[in-house]
Amino acid sequence: MSNLYKNKVINTNFFYLTILGLFSFFINFYYSKFGTFPIDTFLHYDSAQRILKNELPIRDYWVVSGLVVDFIQSIFFKFFGINWLAYSLHASLFNSLMAYIVYFFFLEIKISNFKAFVFTISFATLSYTISGTPFVDLHATFFLLIATLLIMNNLNTQKNYLWSIITFLIFLSFLSKQVPATYAIFGYILILLYYFCFLQKKEYKKIVIIFFTALLLIISLIILLKFNKIDLKSFYIQYLDYPRSIGSSRLDNFEFSINIFFNKYKFIVLPLLILMFIKFQKIEIQSEETARYTIFFVFTIIIIFHQLMTKNQTYIYFLIPILFGLLEKEINFSNQKFKKYISIFMIIILTFITTKYHFRFNENRKFHELSKQQLENSTKAGNIHKSLSGLHWINPHFDGAASKEISILKNVQTKISEMKDNEIMLISHYKFLDSITNKNLNYPNKTFTIDGASVPLSNNKHFETYQLFLTNMIKEKKIDKILFLKHENISQTIITDYIDIKCFQITEDDIFYIYKLLCFK
Repeated sequence: MSNLYKNKVINTNFFYLTILGLFSFFINFYYSKFGTFPIDTFLHYDSAQRILKNELPIRDYWVVSGLVVDFIQSIFFKFFGINWLAYSLHASLFNSLMAYIVYFFFLEIKISNFKAFVFTISFATLSYTISGTPFVDLHATFFLLIATLLIMNNLNTQKNYLWSIITFLIFLSFLSKQVPATYAIFGYILILLYYFCFLQKKEYKKIVIIFFTALLLIISLIILLKFNKIDLKSFYIQYLDYPRSIGSSRLDNFEFSINIFFNKYKFIVLPLLILMFIKFQKIEIQSEETARYTIFFVFTIIIIFHQLMTKNQTYIYFLIPILFGLLEKEINFSNQKFKKYISIFMIIILTFITTKYHFRFNENRKFHELSKQQLENSTKAGNIHKSLSGLHWINPHFDGAASKEISILKNVQTKISEMKDNEIMLISHYKFLDSITNKNLNYPNKTFTIDGASVPLSNNKHFETYQLFLTNMIKEKKIDKILFLKHENISQTIITDYIDIKCFQITEDDIFYIYKLLCFK
């Protein structure tokens, strides 16, 4: 009889795992194809392709984040070809991986298979699917989430190697984007130091493992940078000090509205406050449970703060099913007379919330600013190039029909491919053009905004460093012309602020503004 029950549990779990894997993969894969917001959608496309050509971030183009995401995407391009399928595959598989990790976390905290399945379906709907394509904030956050869930379930584990894995995951999060990992490093270290050194029989060994793993990772990174001829000072400026100045500027200009905050994040804040009230009123301040939940509360607060500070669309609603899952655990272990009905009510509420945000972010593609677009008016991006087959093209920042924009991009591709006698530098957010033309486009950086988030502005202490980086790149690559796509309306100060006016002559044709360079022979 016990064997029969055990087989039934295994078969049920296998069924849930199969459905979860398929659902989390295909919901992301399906919605990734609808529309494009070039500056975000293709953020890691050409940069990953350039890695395969041995053009490396920091050394060959200016970056402020996304190192790990670029390198992972380059692996997908290596094995599956440089195409939209491989690009979408990356995010879709990551969504499946996260779904499995969250599902097993729910099982570990004694939530039933069915309810764990329901909560994870909600998570998979609200996690990577809102973007559909690789994105720095999502990778950085989810690497940190995996580390956080491992800490919660293994705080007193004797498997000390797990602390090396946790440290490595936080390291990957940091190399995806500096925050939220930086906040977590300080917060988690304080909590773990107090817990291991004062509450748990002075378990210094785990702290030592974390420290030496971090030290080994830093040394390994330095060796990799040296091996690939990436200057350590350049790494420090581009990836550490300059982004810190961006964060400081945003913090100085940060404005907080309680009404807007609770209106946008009420379905995160309310279950978080309820959970905090439940946990901290009934557990001892010096218990393992306190440390475990303090880690999670710190994670949640960090993610909310990071969302408030970033200029990207909201992406943190994946927290809702996790918070509901933790509340479900509390209900299971409570003495509530009506806990069965409370649990059912919570699932109904979560279904409503998930449906609400699914339509807003997946159906209407709000994350990529497509909510006001008629997605049925999109055009097959395969008309630009066969490698983009599968993407339905419509761009919220293009004034006109999608077919007209595709016609322009086909002309751009043709004109660039015909430029045989000189090296060019393209300033554009269509970061797939390098991959579909037969010419290196030598983007100097990954984005071209003039808000100080792409490159240092004149009031930034690293302005001259970037200016030197740009001019050296022009000389080394023997750039003859810098091109702007006229219809993109990217501010030309992204070049004119860094190059002397005597060193270029501006002409134009029907597609490009053309900067003929004069001083860099």
